[in-house]
Amino acid sequence: MANSVGRPSEFKQEYCDQLINHMASGLSFEAFAGFLSVSKQTLYNWADANPEFLDAKRIGTEKCRLYWEQLGVEHIVNSDKTSLNTGVYVFNMKNRFPEEWKDKKEVDNTHDFKNRPDWLDAAK
Repeated sequence: MANSVGRPSEFKQEYCDQLINHMASGLSFEAFAGFLSVSKQTLYNWADANPEFLDAKRIGTEKCRLYWEQLGVEHIVNSDKTSLNTGVYVFNMKNRFPEEWKDKKEVDNTHDFKNRPDWLDAAK
């Protein structure tokens, strides 16, 4: 007899629309695991195995970004009507959307000194 403890972790097509709606409310991809009572690794596995779920994740990410950016704009435009902790907002955005929000840009400044031009050695 199979162990019936816990919810089955089989992917269902309806999760795609549910994920997009979930993330459109500002929640993360990983929080969807809690909604379904599965692990976040299960979500990652589904995204790897199901192109439509991966696409839903990508769309959900953009909807999530839209939610948070609209919240920020609303605060800027109507700052007397809304309450938003600017420091917390920026921290949230940098962690949710690091590609667009991080301050520090990574620069690869490595050099291959084994293949340096001969004229560099002659300059000594």
